[in-house]
Amino acid sequence: MLSVEEGIKYLQASGAKITSQRIAIMKSLAGRSDHPSAEKLFLELKPQYPTLSIATVYSTTQILAQASMLRILSIDERKVYFDPDTHPHAHFMCTQCKKIIDIDVDLEILTRVGPKSGVASIENTEIFHYGLCSECGSD
Repeated sequence: MLSVEEGIKYLQASGAKITSQRIAIMKSLAGRSDHPSAEKLFLELKPQYPTLSIATVYSTTQILAQASMLRILSIDERKVYFDPDTHPHAHFMCTQCKKIIDIDVDLEILTRVGPKSGVASIENTEIFHYGLCSECGSD
């Protein structure tokens, strides 16, 4: 889970400037259970930070992702989404409303490897499911 204090320390260690905009981006992401897009974060923060650019949102989230404090989801070809919950889990995207839902999975089974598989180790797993959420599927 993203911690603002840890994020600030990592930004400092990586040589990035600590700005009020970057702190606002981290505060906006901390504790969220949704999966905001870069555009959503930008539009949420722009009224309070008129000089904020979408480039700052992307660069800040990229730095946080490199520190494993945030996951960048490639679940949609047209938008970038962020997940501040970094514990292993899968994602579901509703093909109608575009809502993204976390799904717990048994990653131990999914990432089990051995000599017969030809895989020595798995470092990262991304699992995306697509369909209709319960709200859109009940129409």
